[in-house]
Formats: sequence, C-alpha cells, structure tokens
Amino acid sequence: MQYPPGQPPGQPPYNYPPGGGALPPSPPYGGGGQQPYYPPQAPPYQAPPPPVPPQQPLPVSEKSQGTAFLLSFFLGWLGVDRFYLGYTGLGVLKLLTCGGCGIWSLIDLVMIGGGSMKDAQGCVLQRGPVYGAPNKSQMTTMVLAVLLPYFSGGIAAGADRIYLGYVGLGIVKCLTLGGCGVWSLIDTILIGMGKMRDSDGNSLQY
Repeated sequence: MQYPPGQPPGQPPYNYPPGGGALPPSPPYGGGGQQPYYPPQAPPYQAPPPPVPPQQPLPVSEKSQGTAFLLSFFLGWLGVDRFYLGYTGLGVLKLLTCGGCGIWSLIDLVMIGGGSMKDAQGCVLQRGPVYGAPNKSQMTTMVLAVLLPYFSGGIAAGADRIYLGYVGLGIVKCLTLGGCGVWSLIDTILIGMGKMRDSDGNSLQY
C-alpha cells in the first residue's frame, strides 16, 4: 500500500474506513450542503430615457390683439374681427346673424380681450412689451370688467380694479357705477388691448 506523503507507515490513510475496504465515493460537487459559487452578474444595461425636448413657444401672428379687440368692440356684430383674423367663413356667418344676436359678439369680445383668441393659422396675436413679472390673469380681468358689471347692473363695475390691486379706485368705480359707464368703457379698452397693468406695474398674464 502506498501512503501519502506525511502518512506514518502502518497507519491507515486518512478517511480510510475501519477494517479496510474501499473509500466511500466523494460527494458530487455541491453536495454536503455546499452550493456552487456563481459570481454576481451585473444588471442588464438599460438605456437612459431620451431627453425631453424644450417646449417651443407658439408662433406669433402678424395680427395685433389691440386692433382685433377694437374691431370686435365696435364692429364685432358685423363679423369684422373674424374677417381680420382670417376666419372668412365665420365672419360671413357672424355678419348674417348680427353677431349671433349679440351673444357671439360678446363671447368673441371676451376671448380677444382676454388674450385667448388666435388667428386662423393658430398663431398668438401680437402684443406690446411685457413689463415686470405678470401674475394677474388678463382673462379674469376681462371677465370682471365686462361680464360681471353686465350681469350685476353696474354695481360691481370696479371689481376689475380691485382684482388688480387698485382697491380704492375699485370702490370709487363701484360707487359711481363705473363713472356713469365712461370709466368702465376706458378700462375695458385698456384691458382688451393689453395696456392695463396691475398696481405693481406688471403686465397682465395671458
């Protein structure tokens, strides 16, 4: 019998069963509670999400909001404002219906004066330069200047001034029923043309 190196003669080899005989078979790899070692794998590569393109500003029309509002204010029942903005078919229909019996004319007046009306190509109407940091809505101001006095009989004629921070002027405007209508008329034109500012000197937001 050959002894492994370091094995004393006459002593059975290590792990040799008592009384001789064959050695027990070695357990297969991973037996005896041992698990095979698998090196950790890196997670699959995930491409980063595509960058979000910056929001492009809306194209600006060659048509002026001030001009469109004045046409809507004085000649809206004839559809002239719609003709000016390129809506020829709607202009003809508005002319034939006398501004939709006044309702259509009133809606267009508020939309143009509030800054939400676009021309026939979907472009934003031109406005003057923006001053300060606008935080007061032009549409809200227009509704307060036109619709609220109309439905309140002129009692709330100064609500637009109060909203813009001119509290004292707003109270006086209410007490005088919008300066017998003259003050309300001037304020409505200023708001609709985008010329009105709040009490801090900021332009209106549209």
